[in-house]
Amino acid sequence: MIAREKTTIANFEAFLALPENAEKHFELFDGAIYEMTPTSELPGIINMRLSARLQLFIEENSLGLLTSPENGFQLSPLDMLAPDAAFIASGRLKGLRKRGFFQIAPDLAVEVISPSDSVTAVQRKAARYLALGVREVWIIYPSEGRADVCRPDPSGESDMRVKQLNKGDAFEGGDLLPNFRLPLATLFDVGLPILDDEADTEADAAPSER
Repeated sequence: MIAREKTTIANFEAFLALPENAEKHFELFDGAIYEMTPTSELPGIINMRLSARLQLFIEENSLGLLTSPENGFQLSPLDMLAPDAAFIASGRLKGLRKRGFFQIAPDLAVEVISPSDSVTAVQRKAARYLALGVREVWIIYPSEGRADVCRPDPSGESDMRVKQLNKGDAFEGGDLLPNFRLPLATLFDVGLPILDDEADTEADAAPSER
């Protein structure tokens, strides 16, 4: 966390313009500034694989735009969030500006959990997305091979309703991306063994054989 006091979008943009922040990435969450760290190997590959499939489907069906982790969304005077991927339905944008953040909430936001991420913080972020107009949030847990689909709770009894997906399940586009379907087993099949972090560290530390 970078700042404790409430920061507005105007002050946040001034903060981003500081020379020492030129090569860094930040989000503004309810007036607090957070630095975004680089993504670990597996989460980054999972995000790329999902984004590639979403992009192809969206383009082939002329459904709208898919954004990258570098794109920010100004969702309130105190929130500028940058999902790992986001979908904006066709017709909701008149064009693309050369500068500035998106001024509307995406229809779908995707967050891929890295080992350095706080799961609780990402789930709180998902609830914030929904409260600020996002229709659906996908949270992906690469280390566990599972995902959550988060939607607003129509009863108002909780911040959101969560549907848990395991490896035998699939992402389905529903009303947002009609006929889109991606099994989690396909998404997580990266073609390489998934190494255990501790075992990998021990292997790196061991002396080489001669």
